[in-house]
Amino acid sequence: MRRVTRFQATKDDSDTREVTAEDTEDNEANMENQLELAEATEELTTAKAIMCLSNKMTEMKDEIKQELAHFKTEINQKLLNITADIRNQGTRLAESEQRIGELESANKDLRDALLHSVKQQKTLMTKMTDLEGRSRRNNLRVYNISENAEGSSMSSFMDTFLKRELSLREEEDLQIQRAHRSLGPKPQDKHAARSILVNFQRFDMKDKVLRAAWAKKIIFDGKVITFANDMPTEINNKMKEYKDIKKSLKEAKIRFQTPYPAKLRVHWEDGPRVYKTAKEAAEDARKRGLSVEIPRSSDTDWEQVLTRDTHWNKAGNTHTERVRERLRVFQND
Repeated sequence: MRRVTRFQATKDDSDTREVTAEDTEDNEANMENQLELAEATEELTTAKAIMCLSNKMTEMKDEIKQELAHFKTEINQKLLNITADIRNQGTRLAESEQRIGELESANKDLRDALLHSVKQQKTLMTKMTDLEGRSRRNNLRVYNISENAEGSSMSSFMDTFLKRELSLREEEDLQIQRAHRSLGPKPQDKHAARSILVNFQRFDMKDKVLRAAWAKKIIFDGKVITFANDMPTEINNKMKEYKDIKKSLKEAKIRFQTPYPAKLRVHWEDGPRVYKTAKEAAEDARKRGLSVEIPRSSDTDWEQVLTRDTHWNKAGNTHTERVRERLRVFQND
């Protein structure tokens, strides 16, 4: 009985081992199947993802193509508009150049005509001033005689005054034709007085009186009386410009003269020199060591202004031709 029982137990163990081995094989097969299934599922998921991504990329590609096509169409339209605008600007620029060229030509002609007129006016003014100066050659101006000192007759007063102060003979006829105060308004200041204009019949008599007056110092009513030639206003204004220069020359004890009309002759150590303008005289005096301020002329030299070069005058037609050549090249392109 013991042997039979032992045998049965051994048999049962063997069957158990067989069942266990079969189960192990089944489990391994199941695991392999599960792995294969998982791999297949993963591959399927990846394929679906790739397919979805491919579809999206295709959609994006189509959208990009549409946008690029729209953008290209818009750019082409804008380029066409810009080209049309540039051509229009080129046409307008050509018209503007033509008008500017015509204006420049007209301006040059007008400037030449104006320059000719200015030169003629300058010549006429010089002649007129010369004629006015010649008509005043017989006139003498007397300064610092108090107002109302002449009484009722200016001619009689000046005849008596000149003979007395210049020690002239009583019987000598000075041939005074007219004598009167300058035509300006009577000054309110009692110490101020208008100049007296004396017209002589003969120039030699006027010159004799003037030289005698310059040769001595005359005092009347406590004032120093001065005598001068009667000059046109233009010459007087130019002579005033020499005021500071003459003062510096007097301080330096340098001899000078003022020849007609409005010139300055200075007797330098190296010889005399004549200046036509106060500016010229002042510049030379500065070079020689005198402290002189260069005067500014109140008259504008229109001849110099009109002959002054400008940028577009210097350029001539070179710039215009260059611009037109560029436009021709652009139109050909």
